[in-house]
Amino acid sequence: YIDKLSRSLYVEYKLRGIDVQCQVPLYVATNLASKVASIEKSSMFVPSPEDYAKAAIRQIGYEPRCTPYWSHAVQWCFARLLPDVLLDAWRLSIALRRRAEVLA
Repeated sequence: YIDKLSRSLYVEYKLRGIDVQCQVPLYVATNLASKVASIEKSSMFVPSPEDYAKAAIRQIGYEPRCTPYWSHAVQWCFARLLPDVLLDAWRLSIALRRRAEVLA
């Protein structure tokens, strides 16, 4: 939803000199990520909030949709090669496993 809304706003307001950008991160080592995905610390694929913020700021003004952190961009590149049905099944399995951990 946010991606499509951002794209629509980008198209509508670009002619008025207003840029709208949707930045699409994966996991960032935050308190929320630790609760949702059991991520305790930053790594090559999970940046610290500071590292992600630096990458995000560097991308402002370039594309209407981007994945600012380099390893997230690589992961998305490979994920786009897979059929949606496989990605959806993988995402669901992660969510169900995490829910079971939280409820246990």
